[in-house]
Amino acid sequence: MSIKAVCFDMDGVVVHTMHHHVEAWRYAFNQKGYDHNDLEFYLREGMPGRKTIMDIFKSSQVPVSEEDIEEIYVQKRNYFKENANYTFIKETLSLLEYLYKKEIPISLVTGSRREFVQEVLEKLPVTFNSVITGDDVNEGKPSPEPYIKAMGNLSFGPSEWLVIENAPLGIESAKQAGAFCLAVETTLEEKYLRKADVIVSPSQLEHTVKGLFTGL
Repeated sequence: MSIKAVCFDMDGVVVHTMHHHVEAWRYAFNQKGYDHNDLEFYLREGMPGRKTIMDIFKSSQVPVSEEDIEEIYVQKRNYFKENANYTFIKETLSLLEYLYKKEIPISLVTGSRREFVQEVLEKLPVTFNSVITGDDVNEGKPSPEPYIKAMGNLSFGPSEWLVIENAPLGIESAKQAGAFCLAVETTLEEKYLRKADVIVSPSQLEHTVKGLFTGL
């Protein structure tokens, strides 16, 4: 294995936002008289918004109209925008700064909208070589399209990429794209992350990634 570039998921990997996303989802569904537990949303992290809504109704075997889907989607987006107060994950921030100083190419792949991603990027002390948002793809995670698109912006083959994820759908997307996937336990415990090649706690992240590079 020869890792030459690292691709980061954003929500739950770079920034502590997932509990805000889950809170916003529950609020939006509640406005329509539905309630779901937090895990339902954590397991669908990375899935495009409207697809998340349809998938939850499908799994509950409850019919839903296009009008309700749109209303839930808009309610969720607005609630998140008005109430999210996120912080950066310090272990990831340290790793990003280390890789950036070593001039190792770094990319960002997220299902979040470009508007929010840009806000996050402006606060980071590093610059990504490639950024793929939910607005840049036809199919979000678990499709491999987001990671394939990020890889296409740099001259490395899929097997030369390390992807850092924190959710099952993101892991599936990365593996289908041909990357080596490391999962970090920031939002879900190990039993939900077992399709990753390596699973670590946040405190193990930087040491583990350094060990995947020769000569660092």
